[in-house]
Amino acid sequence: MTIRGAAAATTTATTTRAATIARARSNRDAPFAASAHRPGASWKTTVLRHLGTRRFARASRRGAMDLSAGGVPPGATALHALAAANPAYPNLAAMDLAEESSPALRVLFAAGGTGGHVFPAIAIADALRRMSDEGSLPAAATARIDFAGTDHHQEATHVPAAGYALHRVPAIALARPPLSWRNVLVPFKLAYAVARSIALIVELAPDVVVGTGGYVSLPTCLAAKLCGVPLVIQEQNAYPGVANRILAKMASLVCVAFSRAAAAFRMEPLSHDGTLGTPGTLGTPGTRGGACVVRGNPIRAPLRWTERRDARRTLSWMFYRKGCAETPSISPSDRVLVVFGGSMGCETLNDAMSDAVVGMLERDPRLWVVWQTGRGGYERVRSKVSSHPRLAVRSFINDVEHCYNAADLCVARAGAVTCSELLACGLPSVLIPSPVVTEDHQSFNAKEMADLGAAVEIRDRDLSTRDPKRCVEPGEPAPRRAVRLEYVIGELLYDPEVLAGMREACLEAATPEAAEEIANDVVSVALAARRRGRGRFAFSR
Repeated sequence: MTIRGAAAATTTATTTRAATIARARSNRDAPFAASAHRPGASWKTTVLRHLGTRRFARASRRGAMDLSAGGVPPGATALHALAAANPAYPNLAAMDLAEESSPALRVLFAAGGTGGHVFPAIAIADALRRMSDEGSLPAAATARIDFAGTDHHQEATHVPAAGYALHRVPAIALARPPLSWRNVLVPFKLAYAVARSIALIVELAPDVVVGTGGYVSLPTCLAAKLCGVPLVIQEQNAYPGVANRILAKMASLVCVAFSRAAAAFRMEPLSHDGTLGTPGTLGTPGTRGGACVVRGNPIRAPLRWTERRDARRTLSWMFYRKGCAETPSISPSDRVLVVFGGSMGCETLNDAMSDAVVGMLERDPRLWVVWQTGRGGYERVRSKVSSHPRLAVRSFINDVEHCYNAADLCVARAGAVTCSELLACGLPSVLIPSPVVTEDHQSFNAKEMADLGAAVEIRDRDLSTRDPKRCVEPGEPAPRRAVRLEYVIGELLYDPEVLAGMREACLEAATPEAAEEIANDVVSVALAARRRGRGRFAFSR
């Protein structure tokens, strides 16, 4: 190539690059310029749009996207460009940014704090992602899913591990009692968290926000209300917490796990066949016309797909000891007991099991026990309980689907997700509600399970290792006196007829398709908002 030809090629490349940058800047600013100063625009809308412009400019200066590479297609908006340059979005690869006739469905989940809030949100997000991958989302080519959460609770670990982008939002924790002096700064912290959440919503421009509770749910969902984004609330417990009781008044849809929760919300649940009908039929956000439906709790998909035989084969590896000639094998006729003391540890439960488990194993050579002590109780348990070839003690178990599907009986706390997983797996249980949770919601969960005949309830304060045997019938709470855990376990574990009845009660009350049904509800709310011209800021187009 001649020097003149090279110079011409360089000039052409420079011109093309400049044109690309100019086009991207034009696409970035055009939506704001076209609507920020339109007649009748409120001051709030104008401020939000300018806030979005400044955030995009800062991202460009930090090098968040390489406009000179020509990676922003013609017609892409500023938010499209920002999302395209962010590798944290796992579902964005299949998204056609230039296809405006079928824009992506944008869903923001607000979940944090404990696994009881995080895992249901992940289950719903997984159902949306499967619908997106299968091409079954109506009027949308794909779904883009984001999470709002903190960087030091359960969501910080489990959300990225599930393949979703996690955006940091300040958490608001309310001390008990509400009039405590420690809550003096809560209004100021809440205002700051809501402001940060508004900035996040402006940046992501979601079609719908789904709140499943936790520390970040309240400010994020309040921000959605202020920005005119439709809101879906998912309540896991039989008795809702304070945040969800507040947010339910401004939500387009409230999905509850138990009918008892609908009564606590003072809402009449609707009867549906799995869908909410055609888009546009739901209540408008911010009114009291929002619907309430009983869907059950969404559970992780592997719980439904794991077979009992495969689960027992996998669970056998937990009993392997270094130096053993072969891996122990759990036969189909053996009995498996699983004990879950919570992620942080249940001291009362761990102490009761510590005094009972060795004797139980010695009396029954066909009994296997898997015991999750919680991270806070592992060392205490190991110091009190001697090792046994049919006892597996772990501080935390990630693959709980193998434990649930291999077990004959479960002893656990009465968290909402735990109860739903027990129902879905048809696993009879002994539930010991935690006395320190907010609103005492685990007691309501355990009572609901006992009323179904799927579990036996024992109060934490009634658990003892010294009282004589006390008969407890399935479906009834334990008497308000001390009971020995090993006796309750024995009465259930060695009575096949009772276990069969409890297992049948579990399966009758189970809602294995809850995640898919709630995902369909979320899509219906988002599409209804689109048809009304709400739920996404005008400048995101």
